[in-house]
Amino acid sequence: MGKIKSAWEIALEKTESIEVDKEKLQHRNAVESIRKAAGAYLAADTADAEKLKADLAGYSPAELREGLMMTVLANISLPASNNAETERLERVRTLLSAASGNSEEAMALMDELVQFIGQYPAHRKDLMDKMKEQYRPILEEKSEKLSKQYGTAIHLSFENDKEFLEAANKNLERLEAQYQATLQNAKAQLKAIVEG
Repeated sequence: MGKIKSAWEIALEKTESIEVDKEKLQHRNAVESIRKAAGAYLAADTADAEKLKADLAGYSPAELREGLMMTVLANISLPASNNAETERLERVRTLLSAASGNSEEAMALMDELVQFIGQYPAHRKDLMDKMKEQYRPILEEKSEKLSKQYGTAIHLSFENDKEFLEAANKNLERLEAQYQATLQNAKAQLKAIVEG
C-alpha cells in the first residue's frame, strides 16, 4: 500500500503547479458553441437567420470571427453530386457576412467562389461527354471483335469497359485536383481578408 500512496503523492505533486487558463478555456468553449450554432444553421431544413443571430448574440467579435470562419472554410467544397449546392453555399455566405462584418472584399471573393464551385459539375459532365465521344469508336471496335469471336452480338458499355474507366478516373482526378488547388488558394485568401 505504501507504493500506491507514494505514487499518488508524486502525481499530486506534479499536478500541483498546473494552472488552468480560464480565459483560454472560455474562448475555446465559446468558439465551439459558435461552430455548433453555425453547423445547426447549415444543417437545418430551412434557413432561419433570426435564430442564428440570436444564437450568436453575446459573443465577442474575435470569437465570432474564429468560430464562423472555421465553419465557413470547412463548408466551402466541391459538390459531391452533379448538382451545385447553391442553397448550402448561400447559407455559408450568410455566415461569412457575419464573420467578416459584411466585408465587401470577402463577399466579392465568396461570390467568385460560388460561381467557380457551380462550374465544377458542368466541367465534369463536359469532360465525360468528350471522353465518351473520343472512346466510342474504340468501344464499338471491341464490341464488333468480341461479337465475331463468340458468334453472338455483344454490346460493351462505357460503365463496364476497364480501359475507359481507368482513363476517365485519371482525367476526373486531374480535374478535381486542379479545382481543389484553386479552391484552397481562394480559401486562404478569404481567411487572410477576414483575419487581416
